[in-house]
Amino acid sequence: MYESKETSIRGIVVTILLIILVICVLIWIFPTKKDVKGISTNDTLLSEVYGRNLRILQNAGRSYYYSATLPKNVGDSTSITLNDLVEKKMLLDLKDKNGKLCDKKASYVQLTKKSSSEYEMKSYLSCGKEADYLLATLGCANFKSNCKSVTPVVPDVKPDEEVTGDYKYLYKCPSSSKTWSSWSNWSTDPVYETSTRKVETKIGVEQRYVKVQGEPTVTYVTKEVEETNYVKATYYQYEGKTPSKPIPANARNCVAQARTDLLTGENYTRYDCEIPQVKKVTKQEPVYNYNDTYQLVNTTVTYYRYKTLKNSTSYTEKWSFNPNNKTLLDEGCTVIKSERVDK
Repeated sequence: MYESKETSIRGIVVTILLIILVICVLIWIFPTKKDVKGISTNDTLLSEVYGRNLRILQNAGRSYYYSATLPKNVGDSTSITLNDLVEKKMLLDLKDKNGKLCDKKASYVQLTKKSSSEYEMKSYLSCGKEADYLLATLGCANFKSNCKSVTPVVPDVKPDEEVTGDYKYLYKCPSSSKTWSSWSNWSTDPVYETSTRKVETKIGVEQRYVKVQGEPTVTYVTKEVEETNYVKATYYQYEGKTPSKPIPANARNCVAQARTDLLTGENYTRYDCEIPQVKKVTKQEPVYNYNDTYQLVNTTVTYYRYKTLKNSTSYTEKWSFNPNNKTLLDEGCTVIKSERVDK
């Protein structure tokens, strides 16, 4: 009876040990709540909300890079943050399943040039504990310009296809037109016609005051003036001798005659010139005074007016379910906002 009691106690102890062992094994196999929080955010089992947000970010990146400046050299990259995309109205704020905003500065879309006609787009989204990225290969058909395709590239999404999704996108589309301005006011300032300006003229009559010269009155003023008279004078120049009476610099009309002195036999030249003589005289000079008057007369005047040709741009808004609608983008349209579609 003592042995039976001892055997029973031993069985209970063994059973308790087995239970403790099983619990330890279960704890080792299945992580606790604390351990679950430490799992990498790049786990492939992402939440449905996060996955949808990541696709929305990728579509916005496609729309942005369609008309943006592309990397120039192979290996070069360019990126835009989620914050910039939201500010450009390419999409709305993204929120996680708990309603908290995703990290707009840490999240981005990066475009890297892989070859002359191939690009890799990386869309990275950080929302709380969830963070992952998507890679997409894009060809020249995905861009508006600055890309030369070596071989035809089939885009991942047909540009003109209306893809029904969780969001619709509002495009702002420009429309250019030329219109004539209103006619200007009439003016006497001359204006001439050009290819961008039309001119009209008309003839009118204006009354203007015109200066009319009257009969003059004459008065005389006594003035002292100088008069110049010319008198004849003779000068002699012997060869090899300095003349005792040189010819003045203001002499004029001098006539030279070669002669020989009968007494001495010397040769000389006789000059007959006119020499000015200045004297002051008093004269009476008339002064005329006119009594001018002004008369009002009719005058013919040309009037001008004009209008100019102006370039103007108006905008219309169009909705599309495709953030990469090539038809709208080729028209110069840009995405200004997106809205969730109620299903």
